[in-house]
Amino acid sequence: MGRILAALERLEQGQTQLRTDQVQLRTDLMARMDRLQHRMDSLDEHLTMRFGYADNAANQAWSASEGSRILGEQLRSLEKLLLKLEARVTQLEERYHE
Repeated sequence: MGRILAALERLEQGQTQLRTDQVQLRTDLMARMDRLQHRMDSLDEHLTMRFGYADNAANQAWSASEGSRILGEQLRSLEKLLLKLEARVTQLEERYHE
């Protein structure tokens, strides 16, 4: 009977130790999950900020490209106007020399 009681006592001690270890494991896991969540949040903030910079740079590039396109159109219009004026001056010179 003494051996059985001793075995039961060891079993209870093992269960108590198991519960203690389980609580410690849970605490450690929660702490690790908190650290990982914090790292993920920081990474998310970093990526969000970088995407914002990338969007801004893309918008600026598009604006510059659009500005260049508009300037090109204006230059072509001025060139056409200059050619017309040149033709008119040539006509006037021809009339004057007649």
